[in-house]
Amino acid sequence: MTVVPLTAAPTLPLWRLGRAPEPWAWADRSYAGDQRWDDADGEFRTVYAADSAYGCFVETLAHFRPDPAVAAALGSIVVDPADAADYPSRRPGEVPLNWVDSRRLSSAAVSGIFCDVTGAPTIAAMRPHFLELVAQLGLTDFDAAAIKAARPRVLTQHIASWLYRREAQPNRFWDGVAFASRHGDELRMWAIFERPGDRPFSRLLSIQSESEVARSNSDLRAAFALHGLTWAPQPQ
Repeated sequence: MTVVPLTAAPTLPLWRLGRAPEPWAWADRSYAGDQRWDDADGEFRTVYAADSAYGCFVETLAHFRPDPAVAAALGSIVVDPADAADYPSRRPGEVPLNWVDSRRLSSAAVSGIFCDVTGAPTIAAMRPHFLELVAQLGLTDFDAAAIKAARPRVLTQHIASWLYRREAQPNRFWDGVAFASRHGDELRMWAIFERPGDRPFSRLLSIQSESEVARSNSDLRAAFALHGLTWAPQPQ
């Protein structure tokens, strides 16, 4: 029996925390290529979404998380009061107050066929194609752990490139991937591939809502609590 990748399709609106004025727009090509499911060959761009607004905030704010070791090291440094006043710096876990200013939270209905990349059938089907790359990267095996790893992103980017050029069904190519967030399997994430003619955003989207992000947003506050974040003090 031939093992084929497992498919997935959003049944509820997806959410994206993106930049104004068009949160679902493709990133400028000069900024594309470093994210988890970006194209290894640079041919297409990828836009990322979550199945909840909370998931968007958890993913986007994760890089602000405080590192206890770094925080302890910084705490031992004596800073001249005049320097602190003239050149203020954020403490670990602080988020600038203007972080929300240029961002918009949007929901959209999404059609298409997505690959459930950590499903057992998917891993079994792709494993023979990526064992050589896995060995080159020094990974133990092609499995769910390798796919979920934060680094190196070379593997997941090559998976994205491989899927992009293959049919999910006769005469229908994969539209992207569905995957679990590294910050919790219950957070379902989606990566949507750019196809020729997709302007200014994916043809698969039907925008339903868009709003500015208030610092009082309950999902934003929940993500802050999860990551142990605080707002940076108002500049004097």
